[in-house]
Amino acid sequence: MSTESPTPEELKAMQETLLKAQAQAQPQQSGNPLSGYMRTPQIYITLPSGGRFWKENSIDLPSNGELPVLAMSTKDELILKSPDALLNGQAVVDVIEHCIPNIKDAWEIPVCDFDTILIGIRIASYGEQMEYMSQCPGCNETNEYEIDLRRFMDMTVDISGYDTTTLYKDLSVKLKPATYRAINASNMEQFEQQRMFTVVNATDLSEEEKLKQFNEVFSKLTDLNVRQMAETIEYIETPDGNRVTERLFLNEFIEGADRKIIDVVTKHQQAINAGVPEKDIPTKCPDCGHEYTTPFTFDQSNFFESVS
Repeated sequence: MSTESPTPEELKAMQETLLKAQAQAQPQQSGNPLSGYMRTPQIYITLPSGGRFWKENSIDLPSNGELPVLAMSTKDELILKSPDALLNGQAVVDVIEHCIPNIKDAWEIPVCDFDTILIGIRIASYGEQMEYMSQCPGCNETNEYEIDLRRFMDMTVDISGYDTTTLYKDLSVKLKPATYRAINASNMEQFEQQRMFTVVNATDLSEEEKLKQFNEVFSKLTDLNVRQMAETIEYIETPDGNRVTERLFLNEFIEGADRKIIDVVTKHQQAINAGVPEKDIPTKCPDCGHEYTTPFTFDQSNFFESVS
């Protein structure tokens, strides 16, 4: 019989085996007797991107590609009632990360996944049915309708266009989806510039001073458009195989190149967008029987509002 002491590695292995045996023999006790009534996943969603285009460490994607979605908590609903948090996007980010814990940084959500995530949270929280209001173009009567949100989850989204490049002169341009961070920043800046238009127009400045202020706003909007386009470019490859990915260089290129590059990128993006089906709702007016389609829009002020 050996009397040698176990090595540190052997001792560690013995401790791990003992802990596992104890865990199997005794069920874990929770300090909160209400823990069994807390939130559990209500549905599982599959992202159109399949997890591509996400920044490293921004998502923990299960091996089967399905993300568990929890219903919103009371705290989440209160967060969404904060106008300031909704305006700057932080409320949406907080709720997404709380309802889908596998998403570690919701600011990095690619735009192609955003609708699926929001609809998933809405279904997990309030069910598949959602009420909406629509005015009939035939008789102008406004009525309340109901839509099954699963119809949007079942739509086939084709984003294979992001796998191809488009040519500008002898350069290859590859696009990528914009992130929620970029879209939100752009929306906030556009809102601020529109506010400036209103403020300048309402002041008692001279026409010359107003023109100067307007020119400054137009200049900022132009810079914004350049950054928006550069944000959707993954890389530009030169004939010698050099792939340029630095944002600064891409911004300078978009700003300094002739307008044909704008047309090329815009046309390619439109072709990609064609693979994303429109979320139109077939609607029939109960008053006059007129049939028409209602565009489905995400209004965060009521999209996450309970029907009860």
